Amino acid sequence: MKKPVILYPFISILILLWIEQGIEVTYIWKTLAKIILFAVLPLIYIIRMNGNILNKQQLKKSHLVDPFILGFLTMVTIMGAFILFRNQIDLATLKMDLETRVGVNMSNFPFVALYILFGNSFLEEFFFRGWLVDLLQKTKWQWYMPSFLFAIYHIAIFLPWFDWPILLIAVIGLLIGGLLFQWLNKASGTIYPGWIVHISADIGVLIIGIYMFYFN
Repeated sequence: MKKPVILYPFISILILLWIEQGIEVTYIWKTLAKIILFAVLPLIYIIRMNGNILNKQQLKKSHLVDPFILGFLTMVTIMGAFILFRNQIDLATLKMDLETRVGVNMSNFPFVALYILFGNSFLEEFFFRGWLVDLLQKTKWQWYMPSFLFAIYHIAIFLPWFDWPILLIAVIGLLIGGLLFQWLNKASGTIYPGWIVHISADIGVLIIGIYMFYFN
């Protein structure tokens, strides 16, 4: 692994955070930037290095049992946490920020939700639990840096929405989730088990989004 390459995850995350918080662009442009930084450029690197991170081993049905169980528990945990901390979350401000800064509203929410479930979740798994884990293989950072960067990346997204206590809980949850995803992936040698849990977590978040946009 060449030292300049390891700087790429930090640079790409900083660019995305700047786009997220520093400039006013539509959700589509943010998505395109994320696709380029989290998928296109890493894929070019993989092709040049003759690598393959999607299916190193054969994915068996037994590898999917734990992800579906843990995915369901994760979804329930997220919804339970929302119910528990509901009074500490300003849904009106959150909804306004999504509509004005992010560009998500009642009309496009169903389409954004589908992208988040299957597109965004895969991009993040490919980047953090696929490409980055592969990049750091055989180093002491392989287990910790992907989860750390995964959490840091989401801080700037959550920052306008939550007070510090809830933000801290969210970051800890993301750190633990990242480690859990990697642990699940290790048995199969693919990113798909972690992706299943990621999708399940997003289902919990999107159910909260449905409540916020349509029933609150």
